[in-house]
Amino acid sequence: MRNLPVYAKTLILQGAAVTGSFEKAYFYSEERLKLQHATELYQFCKWIDSRIGGASAYNIDMLYAAFKNPDNTELQAIANELAEKIKQLKKI
Repeated sequence: MRNLPVYAKTLILQGAAVTGSFEKAYFYSEERLKLQHATELYQFCKWIDSRIGGASAYNIDMLYAAFKNPDNTELQAIANELAEKIKQLKKI
């Protein structure tokens, strides 16, 4: 996948809102995902939970770009900054 499909973005964001994690969101939405996208979406959901700690409709496209381009220092810096903000918010 070059870009995160709109239908997949919607499903995993809704699933995360219901389940509380993106990996669980994947399983919550799994039957409605297209087979050709399934493996990569699962890896992306696990990446969000383990590396970032969350996502929203506002930043999920940027996070997907960071996930797909691990050597892009600019995207990684933005993702790291978001991860740090989420970590701080979870402490409150």
